[in-house]
Amino acid sequence: MPTPDPIVGLDGLYFAAKQLVDGLYTGRHASPLRGAGIEFHDYRPYTPGDDLRTVDWKLYGRTDRYYLKRYRRETDLNLHVMVDGSASMDFVGLSGKRQTTGPTKFAIAQTLAAALTTLAIQQGDRAGLGVFDGSLRCLHPPTGSPRQLMAMLADLEHAQPAEGVANLPASLKQLTHTLGGRKAAIAVVSDLLDEPEPMMDVFDRLRFAGHEVLVFQVLTPDELALPTETRGLRMIDPESGPAVNTRPQQVAAQYRQLIQEHLDTVRRSLAARGIDHTLVNTREPLIGVLRRYLIQRAGRAK
Repeated sequence: MPTPDPIVGLDGLYFAAKQLVDGLYTGRHASPLRGAGIEFHDYRPYTPGDDLRTVDWKLYGRTDRYYLKRYRRETDLNLHVMVDGSASMDFVGLSGKRQTTGPTKFAIAQTLAAALTTLAIQQGDRAGLGVFDGSLRCLHPPTGSPRQLMAMLADLEHAQPAEGVANLPASLKQLTHTLGGRKAAIAVVSDLLDEPEPMMDVFDRLRFAGHEVLVFQVLTPDELALPTETRGLRMIDPESGPAVNTRPQQVAAQYRQLIQEHLDTVRRSLAARGIDHTLVNTREPLIGVLRRYLIQRAGRAK
């Protein structure tokens, strides 16, 4: 039976995230923290029922006794999920009423962020959340407590997109000031509809400081391919205000070329830096997005 893709309700973000994570068969997927490896710690004697795959057979050959290898994490990496709460995220599509055309980009970002933090905590890691627009609006420090997770997601659930532009570089710089030199995994959930170069500059600084960076780019179908069914269209920049009247049939081809060039630039720039990039179409079931990302990440980690 397919797992339903939950839609955020007025008081159900935690339960929506939990439903998504449970649908992933959590035990079969690794944590979103890609940089947290393990190192050998010590041995302990074998007892009946232990996994034979952890037996050190070379040591058995020397001692004629069974010993199991024990490991510990090389790093205790925290996950910080940063959600874009700028005006451009309050978008569903070019036509129709919001309740009939689906959730906003911000609603999808909320649910995705909630699922990432829930997955990390459920698998024994620590995770925190932040919302940014022109600056870092709020920040919850990483926690491993399910109770604190519920409080954190309750705040995220009641957050709303703010007027004005997003400033991802400035917001990430604010975040790094709170880390105190501690290495972290930082997941950015945003539409990334900004000039790539400043974003890549701050990603370079994060990587140089030893942080992991994960990027989830959230876009609507109408942003990915401008529809041509509408005869006339008044397009308004939700962040800076300018508006223009246009006919989609006349500009659709040029628009699709420009958005594809932007996406290609973002993908190539992130790949060159070893940064995971996942494109999230707001009409795509989130459980599919998460499963695809986690499987790809697990494959790269081998």
